[in-house]
Amino acid sequence: MAGKKVTFAGYELLLDNGDVKVVREKTDLSPGDYGADPVGDGMFRMVPSGDIVTYEERCARLARRERA
Repeated sequence: MAGKKVTFAGYELLLDNGDVKVVREKTDLSPGDYGADPVGDGMFRMVPSGDIVTYEERCARLARRERA
């Protein structure tokens, strides 16, 4: 039996003979992060990677992007 894709709660699932797998798309990080959103306590969520980093790491990542 071939697998069946279903969407539930915003996730795409692959159902195959009783096995359930979450189908995920990988984020291309080759161009690097180009922005950040504050999440509180001095931490930032990087865009597009989604990594949670400190202010110092945020500045370092964005500086690398400007140099490239």
